[in-house]
Amino acid sequence: MATVVVEAAEPELSGSITNPAASTSPSLSHRFLDSKFYLLVVVGEIVTEEHLRRAIGNIELGIRSWDTNLIECNLDQELKLFVSRHSARFSPEVPGQKILHHRSDVLETVVLINPSDEAVSTEVRLMITDAARHKLLVLTGQCFENTGELILQSGSFSFQNFIEIFTDQEVGSCLGGSKLYNRSVTVVASGCSLKALQRDRRGGNVTPPLK
Repeated sequence: MATVVVEAAEPELSGSITNPAASTSPSLSHRFLDSKFYLLVVVGEIVTEEHLRRAIGNIELGIRSWDTNLIECNLDQELKLFVSRHSARFSPEVPGQKILHHRSDVLETVVLINPSDEAVSTEVRLMITDAARHKLLVLTGQCFENTGELILQSGSFSFQNFIEIFTDQEVGSCLGGSKLYNRSVTVVASGCSLKALQRDRRGGNVTPPLK
């Protein structure tokens, strides 16, 4: 697995993604909340029991790698709440797609299982523009060996797709202005997605794969 931290920062700082709408009026900007956390897990195509076992292990490693303050967000406690209280939503248009969701006072958790590329893009956009300051995106499942893109029920998803959403003009209207600073999205990918992360890392730092 590999971890990339994508930060939105002041335009003059190098090594970061500057959003196209950074000059947007502060009145259009989010008020990002230090006390709020957002977790989005995307589980791509799963064919065998071995794929499922690896996906579960990767999700656990990804969540444990998240640098959160235990006082601000007790992940063990929050994940227990998710397990016991989450809702499940199915799509009549995309057979087999499942979306699990739970929101507490501290952490909002969304798990996409066997999703379409459209569903992933929608949920990633919702995560990026959410008021939570601390965000984690975990991508796990089978990948194309040549590109590292995550294989979905329809289409695929890559780190480049994430960057395109992050720098979208409409998204920028929410992220721009005086509230643009000190905010990051941690992206954790498993398997051959590491290739895509290493190739496409613009504004993010790739750390060594998790053991």
